[in-house]
This record gives sequence, C-alpha cells and structure tokens, in this order.
Amino acid sequence: MKPIGRIRRSQALTGNGPGAIIDFRGENGAPVSVVAAGLEAWDQLAIKPGLLNDQRIHHEPLQARLQVNGFRLPPVGDEKVGRDKRPRLLPAYRFPDWHVCPKCNLLQRSRSWSSEIGKPELWCPSCSSGRGQRIRKVYAVPVRFIVTCAAGHLQDFPWVSWPKHSESCSRKKPLRLIGDGAGLKGLKVHCTECKAERDLDGALSPGALNKLPCDGKSPWLKAQPVACNNPPVAIQRGASNAYFPVISSALDVPPFGGSFRAMLEDFWPDIVALDDRSQLPDFVRKRIHPRWPEPDMKHQELTARILTLLSVLDDKTGDLRPNEHLMLCSGGAEGEEFPEFQISPQHIPSELAGILGRVVSVERLREVRALKAFTRLSPAEAADNSAFVAPLSQKKLNWLPAIEVRGEGIFINFDEAAVFSWESRPEVAERAAAAHRAAERAWQDHNGNDRPLPITISARLLLVHTTAHALSERLSLDSGYSTASIRERLYCSPGSDGMCGFLLYTAAPDSDGTLGGLSRKGRTSEIGPILLAALRNLEWCSSDPLCSSGILSLSEGSGSAACHCCTFLPETSCEHFNRHLDRGLLVGTPDNPALGFFRKLLDGQH
Repeated sequence: MKPIGRIRRSQALTGNGPGAIIDFRGENGAPVSVVAAGLEAWDQLAIKPGLLNDQRIHHEPLQARLQVNGFRLPPVGDEKVGRDKRPRLLPAYRFPDWHVCPKCNLLQRSRSWSSEIGKPELWCPSCSSGRGQRIRKVYAVPVRFIVTCAAGHLQDFPWVSWPKHSESCSRKKPLRLIGDGAGLKGLKVHCTECKAERDLDGALSPGALNKLPCDGKSPWLKAQPVACNNPPVAIQRGASNAYFPVISSALDVPPFGGSFRAMLEDFWPDIVALDDRSQLPDFVRKRIHPRWPEPDMKHQELTARILTLLSVLDDKTGDLRPNEHLMLCSGGAEGEEFPEFQISPQHIPSELAGILGRVVSVERLREVRALKAFTRLSPAEAADNSAFVAPLSQKKLNWLPAIEVRGEGIFINFDEAAVFSWESRPEVAERAAAAHRAAERAWQDHNGNDRPLPITISARLLLVHTTAHALSERLSLDSGYSTASIRERLYCSPGSDGMCGFLLYTAAPDSDGTLGGLSRKGRTSEIGPILLAALRNLEWCSSDPLCSSGILSLSEGSGSAACHCCTFLPETSCEHFNRHLDRGLLVGTPDNPALGFFRKLLDGQH
C-alpha cells in the first residue's frame, strides 16, 4: 500500500469526499485518477474503528439532527501499531478503469497496461524504451469521460460499443482514441479489428446514452450493483457537476458549548440514557449534585438547566439556526463562560440606522461541519430533507465524517420593520416571484414533478444572500482573507418577526481563522464605509447590460441580475452554490432604480 498523493483535511468534506473523483500525479508526473472510498474502508485502514478512533469530535445538537453518536475527523498524522507508527491514510480505488496512451493512442482497460507491484502508475509497454531500471516509460492517461446518473452511480464510458462495428467484429481487439481536430468532433474512437470509427460529437449531450442502461455501480463502496432506472449521462471526469457534497453544520452556541456543559461531561452518557425523563431529578440529587463544583447551586436549578439542554436534543428534525440567530442577536450569554462563542455587539452607524438592526463582531466561534451524503449532476437544496442522495457507506453507521472550524466573523441583522415594508411592495414581490418560478423550472428539469421545490425564493432571501456575497467580496480586500476563506451562514425566515440576517466567518480550519482581521471590520467605525463600498460595486457590472437583464444567470435557474463578474463567490463559500442572487433588489435596475432596498442610502451619498 503506497500513498499516491495528499489533500487537505477540509477537502475530504468538500470536493474530495467519499465518492469524489480525485486526480493525482504519481512518480515522474504519471497521472493517477481515483475515486475516494466509502466510510467502511476508513475503518479497514484504522487501528481503532468507528468512534473508538482517537480523531473524533462531538456536537450533541448536530448529532441528534443527523441521528449519529459522533463524528470522525478525516485521518491525518501517524497512529501507533505496537511500538511502531504508521501513517493514517484515506483509501481510494482506481477510476476510471480505461486509459489511453498519449503516444500510440491505444485505449484499453487498466489490466492491459504494464505496472509495478504496489505502484498505481500504468505505462504502455509498446511505447516505452530501455531495459531494467533505465526503462523510459510512456505513462497511460485516464480517459476524460465517465458516465453517471442522478442517483450518483458511476461507470466507465461505453468505449467498446461506441464505434459502429461490423457484424463480424469480435470486439476483442484494442481500441484507439485518436485526436485529429478540435473539440469532440475531432476525437474519434477507432476499432483496430474492423476499422470502425466514430467521433465523440454529441456524447455529452442529454439523451446521448439513452439506449445504455445504468449499471447501478457504486465503485467507491465496492458494493454489488443495484437496479437503477435513471438515464445515464456522460460527463467529463473533472466536471464541476461530478460531485456536490451535502453538508450539515452547526455553531457552538448556548446552551451547548459552555462551561456548564463541560462540567456535565462525566455524567452526560448516563443522563441521555435515562429511560424516563421523570427520573432526572432523583439522578441529579443523588449522583450529580453532591459532586457539583458550585455549592451554591440548588439541585432543582441544576435539574432545570439540564432539562434545557435535553429539550434542544429532543427535537431531532428542527432547525438549529433559530437558536443561533437568537444568541447572535442577544448580545451573548451572561453569567457563564462560553469559550467557543465570544461576541461583541456594536452600535449601528448613523448612516445605516433604519436599514440594519444589529451589527455584531464575532470574536470567536466554533463550527462543526459534517458530510452526510453527496449528489451528482445537480446540487441538493439545503432545506430538502427528502432529496435522493448518494450514500457514503454501504449501511448506516453511527458516525459521519466531519471537521471543526474555529474562527471569527461578522454578524449583520437587517431592520425587520424596514425589510417587511420593502418586501411588501408589489414590484419587489413580483421580481422575487419570477425568481422563484425560474428556480422551480430548473428544479423540475432535474427532479421531475414528483416533489415540489423545498425552498421559497423570497425577496428577503435574495436580499440577505446577495448582501452577504457583496460584503464578503469587499471584506476580502480589506481584511486580508481571500474570498475562499470567508463563508456565509444565512438566517432567513418569513414573517414580520422572522429571521433576516447573515454571518460571514472565516472558513479556514487552522490558525489562520483567528487572525482578528475579519471581526475588527465589524466595528462601528468600519462597517459603514465597507458596506457602502460593497453596494457601490454592485451598481454597475462589467457584463452589463447582459447581467442586469438576467440573461447571464438563466443557466443557474434564476434569470436574476447576478454573474461571475459581480456577485458569484467560490462555491465552497456559498450555501446555495451561487444560486438565488439578485443585485437588482439591492441597488435597483436601470429601468427601476427605486426597486433596490439600499437605493435611498446610495442616493443620499451623492
């Protein structure tokens, strides 16, 4: 077993999780393509499997929502084997199986190429020259095209059946992949036996493989194929739609994450194991209270606080964000130390009064991100609990892979009365409704009509989401962080008393996340000019008038004013994969400038 490459720990939860196709360079630059293995293979390479592993973390509310007992960190470093040590590794399997020689264009499966024991590199014996250690190898290259489906299955492209062979052809002799022109039209699959030839023009088009059934294979799990009725689709191996992680995350906020919860650590397994909640007062009085380090606390008060923690865990389907939003708006917990949640509320700048309701510098926070599944071809909506997703393991385990992030950030909440008044305007409601209809059409194209769109694209959501993108882009210039290191966390719900805010925080799972440059920009003296500059950047896009008319975002399923030149961020930073954005609702449109929520603020600065 030989390591073939390295990835960062955080990448194992984003684009390189179980089921993802990863490209490496082996010795002498030889290309190697693999699919990251499922979670059972993690245990096969670990001395301590499951939650017995040393590299594990916990977040009780998130565990309750995902119905697991804990989380495993992607393995890094060494682990002890008796008196020796060995590196912790992530397993992977070769995929795709077909390779092509860049010199002679020979196209065949991996078993037909030459290789060395224990090394993943493959080379062409016909084109390689020399003998022994001095052999000059010509390495075979993994093919560019693979086949997948909406259920996440993977299989090789049908190279053997692609050319239109003659009836007498045995189809047992090698193929060649010949490139003699630009694009797929110039890439031809040639049979060396019957001389049949066919180019790849249209191979990636929808419906091109309709006559080919999906094999139902999950090569990352090494499981038996299953019946699948989804139409297979050919895509490029490194395409952006080959892997979309489905991630659930939560912040450490009161009542969990504080010193009170830490003092209960020795008793917690017994507390959650109680068959009857009515047994808790006696358990606290007899077992916990005599050993409690705070002698002034009565056992009745202690019981009440424990019940508060348990009530958060009881609702296994509810959203954790309302409690996070409440804590971020409340000014922080009083009377108890929460080392993983330290915030500093700021005064609203005078020019933003009536626009923003709260501005909070988040000095320190902890986030746990857990990977629960993935999709291919199209991302799953965060609110869609019924989405069909591809599994990370053959059977459900009591753990999931996760990482923890400690960092800083800025929380902004809009003035609820101003937002409610603005979103009630007919022209605003109609523009949001048009965005919702476009998103609904895109949803039906990928998911059919069986399930409704699980999210409402409201004016409030477009306002919160687009402002978060604009401010993140500007903060990357002023705070020292790149846009890829700043993530958004949206808090949005309908109604006059609903949530309407966002948190921008550092996404780096290392010491870079706590440099202090981001939280300082949330101070009263700094946030006003930064937000105004961010809005000014949205008034005109270098792709206008195409962007402002919505033409550039039609492929994203919205048709709103948003594109790569003005509002899009790295997809790892955005909760909705750069969908559901509209700068027109922030700054107005050329035809209707008054449509923008911030229009009066911008006009007042002239």
